Amino acid sequence: MPRIISPDSLISMKEAQKLILSSFKNQTKSRFIPVKNALGYTLADPVSIFRTIPPVTLAGMDGIALKSKETRGASNEHLREVSGISVNIGLPVPDDYDTIISPEEVRKTEKGQYLISKPISPRQHIIPKGSEAEKGQIIMQADHVLTPYDIAALIHFGVKDVAVRHWKVGMIATGDEIIPSKKEPHPGEIVDTNTIMISGYLQGFGVLTEGFPITPDEPDLIASRILSACDTCDIVLVLGGTSAGTKDYSVDAIEKAGNLLFHGVAMEPGKPVLCGSVMGKPVLGMPGSPAACLLSFFQFVFPLLKSWGVPIPPKKHVIGEITRDIEPFFGYDLFYLVRTRYEDGVIRIFPLEWEFGYITGISADGILHLPEWSNGYRKGERVQISLIR
Repeated sequence: MPRIISPDSLISMKEAQKLILSSFKNQTKSRFIPVKNALGYTLADPVSIFRTIPPVTLAGMDGIALKSKETRGASNEHLREVSGISVNIGLPVPDDYDTIISPEEVRKTEKGQYLISKPISPRQHIIPKGSEAEKGQIIMQADHVLTPYDIAALIHFGVKDVAVRHWKVGMIATGDEIIPSKKEPHPGEIVDTNTIMISGYLQGFGVLTEGFPITPDEPDLIASRILSACDTCDIVLVLGGTSAGTKDYSVDAIEKAGNLLFHGVAMEPGKPVLCGSVMGKPVLGMPGSPAACLLSFFQFVFPLLKSWGVPIPPKKHVIGEITRDIEPFFGYDLFYLVRTRYEDGVIRIFPLEWEFGYITGISADGILHLPEWSNGYRKGERVQISLIR
């Protein structure tokens, strides 16, 4: 049955983060995927190339290809008649021609030969075979995060598939009132948007996601879904059902499926977050409110994935003047969505009120953190925020 989350049972946010990180070690696997689909993924193994680039000697400019040895001794007084062929930049040059000059530097004879008045050095404007890379050469190391430029380079070098680190997060939205996003809600129904929101963040870092069927408020069924998700996923997120309402059963379900590590963290929003271990894998219960779900995701899922090697970029911060007082709630970590504005050479930070839905977050561009036991912030004080856009 649902539990009351008493203040005495709460653990601090730092304790919760430390417990998660110490309880679940890296379970990363790897898989092969097509290069064209690998943007943002992290390489699991070094990548060697399958073709020599360029495969033949190429012209580095439009001009006349010559044999440099035939130009030895040429001068204005002693013109040398040499063999040559017209070539275009980027196209092959026959093997016995080793230098290129511009057409203005020679005069063509009636015999099709060229008169030249100076010696020409070998390898001038020549792109030698294999000068960019040789077949079998390693061009990227493991743990390299693939950018659009990297994808183009791999295709250029003939690489079709790459081994990438494989992280997978399963998501189970719970609640009798939750419906799929494709349906129009009736009064009392809520569209499942948390799954879409969390998936978007994860997929941007090369993490696979799997959404399991929306699950009604039945502890046994939720527990069964958790076990199924743990079969195929590295982390499982149970979205909703973590509070102390009459139909919040996530904590019971996690205890049926495995072991509960904690339920309730001294933070707002996000107090009802919980964590358990099922089949040795982390199962986190996230509050159903979008704001609390997002904050819990940032504070608990991000650090765990980062410790496993997921290429989550560092947070970007700005410092500005806060536009109103923020009072502390001693013993709690408090978070505020904020909007920033540049005025008179100063960044001004406007704290917003958390609401159940999404409308506040649309205009927000950062998050302000007031740590536990802080004395709060006074209007005009310079504070640091984490950017979310």
